[in-house]
Amino acid sequence: MAWTVNSLAQKLGCAWKTVKRAIVKGELKAVWDSDRRAWLVEDGRELAFFKMRLASLHATRQQRRGRMRALWKLGRLKPRKPKRVQVQVVERWKRPTVVISGQGVFARTVGISWHGDEGSFCCPNCAAALKVR
Repeated sequence: MAWTVNSLAQKLGCAWKTVKRAIVKGELKAVWDSDRRAWLVEDGRELAFFKMRLASLHATRQQRRGRMRALWKLGRLKPRKPKRVQVQVVERWKRPTVVISGQGVFARTVGISWHGDEGSFCCPNCAAALKVR
């Protein structure tokens, strides 16, 4: 009997993405059925190995969960402290360094030269002198 990815995931009690990922990795052989527009997985050796892998992952996670719960109850496991990051003061207003006129292929750029609080540049299209504050 052929299983679809969704029905196999429901039968195994896992997400369909897990089954799909196993198909993509080559761990589980499947055939694309264009009429049903679904992946079909045949019963066989690969499916048995996939079921065993899911069972071992489940058992490992259960054991880890039990160990972590025991450590938490004994007080050996503590919540993570938030990382202390040094505050860096960045200049609030940054001056622009270039001016862009036009869009796409027709875009022209020119650099701004700053003198104190005022910048000057020439228009990239008509070469008129312009100022920026």
